[in-house]
Amino acid sequence: MTTDLVALLNRHRLIELSHVYEEGMPVWPGDGRFFLSSAENFATGDGNYNCQLSLGDHCGTHIDAPVHFMPHGESIDRVDIRQLVGRGRCLNMAHVLKNGAITFDMITEWEARNGEITAKDIVLFRTGYDKKWRCRPDHTGFMSGWPGLSARSADYLLEKGVTIFGTDALSLDCADSKDYPAHEAILGAGGLIIESLANLHSLPAAFVFIALPLRIKGGSASPVRAVAFVEQSEHD
Repeated sequence: MTTDLVALLNRHRLIELSHVYEEGMPVWPGDGRFFLSSAENFATGDGNYNCQLSLGDHCGTHIDAPVHFMPHGESIDRVDIRQLVGRGRCLNMAHVLKNGAITFDMITEWEARNGEITAKDIVLFRTGYDKKWRCRPDHTGFMSGWPGLSARSADYLLEKGVTIFGTDALSLDCADSKDYPAHEAILGAGGLIIESLANLHSLPAAFVFIALPLRIKGGSASPVRAVAFVEQSEHD
C-alpha cells in the first residue's frame, strides 16, 4: 500500500504554493515581522552554520486557527491536521473588483462549469494578489485592494462541509473589511483559513493539496509549506 501511494504521487507534478520567508516580507500591519540572524557560522570558527529566527505566527503563507478570532477556539497545535490533506478546488476570482466580494453567485457559477464543491474539499480562491508580493519598501501593492469572501459565500461552503479555505491575498476578508465576516463565520465554525498562498495560477480546478502547520502550543496561527500534487498529462 505504501509503495502504491508513493508510485501514485510520483505520477503527479508538485507545485509550490508558499512564498519564500525572508527579511522585509510583507506582514499585516502590527504583526510580528520575520528576522533571520546567524547563531553559529564557519567564519567565527563554530564549525557549522545555523540560524536563529524571529517571526510572527501569521508571517508569510500561514494557517489561522480558530483562536485567532474565537476566545475559546482551538489553538494551532490542537487542530486536526488530517483535514489539511485532501482534494483541493481552486476558484479563479482574479476578475473580482478592488475591495470587492466573492459572492454566492460567483461560486455557484464556478461549480456549474467545474463541478460541485463537496464536503472536505479544500477551497482556494485565486485573486492574483500573489503576483503583487514584494519585500519592503515595495510591498504596498500587496497590502491593499484585494477582494474577499462574502459572509453568504462562507456560510454556503460551510454548509457543504468545507472546513479549509485559502487565498493568495493577505486576508480572506476583503482589504477594507471592518467586521471580517469570513473570519467570523469560518473560525467560529471551527474551520481554518490559509492566507498568502502563491502560484494558484498554476493549479487546475481539482488537485491534491497538503499544508501542515508547526505544533506551536497556544499559537493563533502557523507558517506552512503548502504544496499541490497535479496529475501529469502525457505531454508533461
